[in-house]
Amino acid sequence: MKPFAMLFITTLWVMTTTCDLIGARDDNKDPKPFERRELPRELDTYENQLIDGSTWFGMELMQQVVEAEPGSNHFVSPLSIVMAIGMLLNGAEGETYEQIQEMLGLEGMDRQQINEAARSLTELLTTFDDQVTFQIANSIWYRNEVRGKAFDVNPDFIRDNQEFFNALIQQTDFNDPATVDMINNWVAEHTEGLIEEIVEGPIDPLTVMYLINAIYFNGEWTIQFDPKQTGKSLFILADGSSTEVDMMRLAEVENMQYATGSNWQGVNLYYGDAGFAMTLVLPDEQTAVDEWIRDMDRETWNEITRGYRRVTIDLEMPKFELEYEMEDLAKVLESLGMVDAFYPELSDFSRINPEYEDLYVSDARHKTFIRVDEEGTEAAAVTSVEIGVTSAPQRVQIRFDRPYFYVIREVESNSPLFMGVMNNPAAQ
Repeated sequence: MKPFAMLFITTLWVMTTTCDLIGARDDNKDPKPFERRELPRELDTYENQLIDGSTWFGMELMQQVVEAEPGSNHFVSPLSIVMAIGMLLNGAEGETYEQIQEMLGLEGMDRQQINEAARSLTELLTTFDDQVTFQIANSIWYRNEVRGKAFDVNPDFIRDNQEFFNALIQQTDFNDPATVDMINNWVAEHTEGLIEEIVEGPIDPLTVMYLINAIYFNGEWTIQFDPKQTGKSLFILADGSSTEVDMMRLAEVENMQYATGSNWQGVNLYYGDAGFAMTLVLPDEQTAVDEWIRDMDRETWNEITRGYRRVTIDLEMPKFELEYEMEDLAKVLESLGMVDAFYPELSDFSRINPEYEDLYVSDARHKTFIRVDEEGTEAAAVTSVEIGVTSAPQRVQIRFDRPYFYVIREVESNSPLFMGVMNNPAAQ
C-alpha cells in the first residue's frame, strides 16, 4: 500500500500575554506608552486549552532538539506543527487519535471542539494586529489513482479540513512532474518565497497525499533600531570562544518591558501596534542556554511571559538570518507520545480512507526561516508529515552577546508562534 504523505508549513511560535506595552515607533527618546491591547472577546475554555497545549508541546519539542544537538542554533514553530497535526487528527481514530490528542494536551476535547478552537484561534491571530502581516493557508493534495483504482478520500475528512482549516483540496496526478511544481509554487506563494520547496520530485509512487499548512509572518519593530548604530561586535559562544557579528543597538529607550528571574533576564521587543512581540531571554553567565531550556517549567514560563515592568533600557542584540531543518521530527514526535501513528500494524487513519488499514506516518520533517534586522522580523516554517501505507533596576543594560533563547508571540491571547535558541549568529 502506498504511503500517505502529509506536509505542513507554518511559521512563528507566538506566545501572548497581558503586559503593558512599549512606546511609539518614531521617537526612541520619549515614547508614549500604548494602551493595553485587548482581545475582541474572551477566549473560551477550549481555545485556552489549545493554546496551553501548544505551548507545552513546543517547550517539550525544544527540549528534545536541544538535547539532541547541544550548542547548535534551533528555530521551530510549535504553532505550525500543532496546526498541521490538527489536520492529521481529523483522519485519526482510536488509540492513534488519543495519543496525538494527549501529546497536544487536548484531553477532554472532542473532535468538534478541537476543530472549532483551531479555526477561531487562526482567525484571532491573523486579524489581531493590522500593522503586522500574519497569514495562514492550508491545502490538501492527493493522488487520483492508487493500485489501479481511484483513491477516494473520506468526505468527512475533507469537509472538516475545509470547514475548520479552510484547506484547498486538490486531486491530481502524482505521476505528472508538473504536480511537484504546482505544490511547491503554492508553498512559495504562501510563504512569500522564503520557503520554495517542500516536495522533491519525482513523487514516490507510494505517496498518496500531502497536507500542507503554510504560515508567514512579517512585522516591523514598534521601536526600530537605527542602522547607523549597528556595528561589529563579539558574540561569546558556548565553548568560550567568540565570533564577530553585526550588533544592533537601542540606547536609553524608556518604557521597555524588562524582567528578571533566579538565573535569567529578559526583554520584550514589540511589533506593529504591539499585538506581537519577540521575547528574548538571556541566562546568567554561569548557566548555559541549553541547560536553562532543559530546566524550563511552567513557573519559569509564566515569569518570562508575564512578569514584566517598565524600565529605561540600553539593549544590544545581533542581526541574523537563519535557515533551520529538522529531518527527524518523526523521532521527536514519537518520543513525545505519538507512537502508534508511525507503525502500520498499530496506526488507525481510517477516517482518511477506511479501505487502507495500514496508513501510517512514514516520515516527518520541519523547516524554518527567520531574518532579524533593524526594521523587524520576517519568518516562515514548513512541517512535513508523510503518511504511508503499511524587581528590575530603573535603568538596565543588556547585551545578547552570548547564547540566548527567544520567542515570537502574540501578546494578548498567549498563543505561541516561534521559539529558538541562538548559539551562534554567524552560522547560517
